[in-house]
Amino acid sequence: MYFRLFKLILIFICVNIIINVLYRLLLHSKTSLSMNKNDNIPLTKNNIDQISYSLEPFYIRLPNFSDDEAKNWFYNSSYYKINSKKCPEGLCEEKGILFNDTKEHLSVNVFLVKNGLYINDDCGYNYGATAVKRTFVSANETTILYDKAIIYTVPDGWAFQHFLDGVGPKLAHSKSYLQKYPDAKVIILQGVRFDRSVQEIWSMLGVDYSKRILHYLPTMKVGARLLINPCITPAIHPRLWQDARSMYWSISGILNRKSEVKRKNLIYIQRTSKNAMNRARLILNEEPFIKVLRDYCLKNSLNYVQYDHSKDTNHIRSRIELFYNAKIIIGVHSGALSNMNFAQSGTTIIEIMPYRQESSVLPMTCSMFRPDDLKACAGYILYTQAQLLNQSYWILPNVVNAKGNINLNISRVEKLFDKI
Repeated sequence: MYFRLFKLILIFICVNIIINVLYRLLLHSKTSLSMNKNDNIPLTKNNIDQISYSLEPFYIRLPNFSDDEAKNWFYNSSYYKINSKKCPEGLCEEKGILFNDTKEHLSVNVFLVKNGLYINDDCGYNYGATAVKRTFVSANETTILYDKAIIYTVPDGWAFQHFLDGVGPKLAHSKSYLQKYPDAKVIILQGVRFDRSVQEIWSMLGVDYSKRILHYLPTMKVGARLLINPCITPAIHPRLWQDARSMYWSISGILNRKSEVKRKNLIYIQRTSKNAMNRARLILNEEPFIKVLRDYCLKNSLNYVQYDHSKDTNHIRSRIELFYNAKIIIGVHSGALSNMNFAQSGTTIIEIMPYRQESSVLPMTCSMFRPDDLKACAGYILYTQAQLLNQSYWILPNVVNAKGNINLNISRVEKLFDKI
């Protein structure tokens, strides 16, 4: 009898345990569902705010030429062959090349997407409408989830040169969101390195490397309750580039000075076998070339500055100030010439442009498959930058030897300095 009673009690206890477990599971399921409904917002037109404005069409002037050799070289380049068609009434020399494509050159946008999802999309003016509207419903659709995030995933944006030419124009019109949302993560691409100068610029913008930077990998699906997307922005426009330059000056404290220092630096950006990654484009007869530069400085009361980025251990703030005070910047085509982004309008930029005489390769043309399939090369980006920044750009083409190095024609250099 006692055994039967004990058995009944045991069964009763087990049934209660099972009921209790089932009740807890059901309650947890309802709670989770309720949280999902509250935390996730279905995609509607009200879930995406678009802030847009249009810029004015603009011209890019042709380079300054010190001789016919430089002029003829440029006129035979792929850049000129393609873009000269954009000159109004063929008046390239008078007005320059007209850039007026709405999507590529003029339309600036920022999208604020609730429950936005970023999946390895190119951050540029061709950013697709479908990608802009992409959202998530459940956190399971993401590999990482933040409250707020801002997209700056331009190619190689971790490198100094491509931060300036890729991220800079987007920051020019979206930097206010960095201050408005100080907890927002900043999404950039993972790279082989993260240039110190880039980290320092981010830091001056209030973006701490260890707390706010996310290095994006292609396998990641980044979700944010508020995803801020400034990608659909022209890569080139004078207003964006000059606004970006003013931003660099401002965060460095230059615009807060009571009195401006007169521009007095002639900066030679030196390329050496130690600071050049591909060890080409070296000036082999550098000594007589430097003598021309020093003599010019003596005659014109300028400071001669020989700049080697690999030896620059100062904070980027010092470099911004150095180039802000430049009157003339000269160097062989290289990423270090991007420091012109810190120089004022009217600064003289002289780019020694290397090329191979026996073949039409960079920077002459990119396509070798068909003679009529010409595409403008990245080799002209520094010329474009100087014009966007309203600087006085001079091009000095010079043939390279079999190793890609340069024996400068010193008489041509002297002739150029007689003209500037």
